Amino acid sequence: MKQRTALVLGASGLIGSELVKILLESPEYSHVSILVRRELSYHHDKLTQIVADFDRLDNYEHAFEVDDVYSCLGTTIKKAKSKENFQKVDYEYTMNAARMTKRYSGGNFFTITALGADPDSMFFYNRVKGNVERDLKKLDLPNVHIFQPSLLLGDRTEFRQGEKIAEAIGTRLPSLFVGPIRKYKPIEGKRVAEGMYKRALQNEQGFFIHRSDNI
Repeated sequence: MKQRTALVLGASGLIGSELVKILLESPEYSHVSILVRRELSYHHDKLTQIVADFDRLDNYEHAFEVDDVYSCLGTTIKKAKSKENFQKVDYEYTMNAARMTKRYSGGNFFTITALGADPDSMFFYNRVKGNVERDLKKLDLPNVHIFQPSLLLGDRTEFRQGEKIAEAIGTRLPSLFVGPIRKYKPIEGKRVAEGMYKRALQNEQGFFIHRSDNI
């Protein structure tokens, strides 16, 4: 059986870093490339790191000549310092990666939005995520999987107060998240990464949205 190849964007983040580990350890993948702003500290025989300018993704067309493209890009308004910069990372970079996937790869695109993503949301964060989902569908890629996690659990390089509060609630009072609110239960970043990997191996064709409680 032919082994797969992958490209990961956002490899330094919580989900992206877990996903890269899974792909490198998987016998299903022969090679993994990552686009990064600066080279990461870990190395592997199957790994190629490409230091990239994300404002010029068109310069890295050969990196997209893979079976599966995983976009784990994402930031916060606090880190981005403005709504415009947040939109650039979470919307523009993601959509540019999807367009490159359609043009140069097999068309398998996996990305992360958020539970509550809605282009008509009153909340800017959810509105941007919803715009990503809406416009990915318009792009008509052969195979799109969108993952909508609730608040994420795991070790990050930066402190996020909301996620720390969610972690405390989720671990100490797990019985709160039952019935209709089960989908809001915090989820481990590693679990999201595993969900992305498993869906890739299923080779489903179409447009799919995976809500947090179904990842």
